[in-house]
Amino acid sequence: MKKATIAAMTAMMAMLSLNPIRTSATASELKKIRCTCYCEDGITYSGHKTHMGVIAGRREDIGDVAALYAINSDGSLGDFIGYFDFYDIGAGIDTDGDGIGDSITKGKSVDVFRNNLTDVKEFIKAYGDYVYIKIIEAEG
Repeated sequence: MKKATIAAMTAMMAMLSLNPIRTSATASELKKIRCTCYCEDGITYSGHKTHMGVIAGRREDIGDVAALYAINSDGSLGDFIGYFDFYDIGAGIDTDGDGIGDSITKGKSVDVFRNNLTDVKEFIKAYGDYVYIKIIEAEG
């Protein structure tokens, strides 16, 4: 039994070495951010059709990936929500009282695409208005 376990572990490690994790990607620190949702079909800023897995953020985040995590009621890190591609931009919520949305452009919020209003309501019910985000500078 021990030999079979050791052989299986050796084979698994060999497979992992053939597909190494890309270490060239850098990640920002995890931070709490406002998270809203939108469900308007269309073409994103980067030219992709809107679909589940798209997130709107700052222009400089286009092409990067967001890892979103829930926030537990005590403020601690919750469950992993998923990876989202920064394919879109937006204005967001007015944060300075001038009547013009600016929370996304200032990096204070992101906007997650959902297929329909029901999916929007389910996302908000599950995760609330804030999430933890880690922005991963992606290549390719």
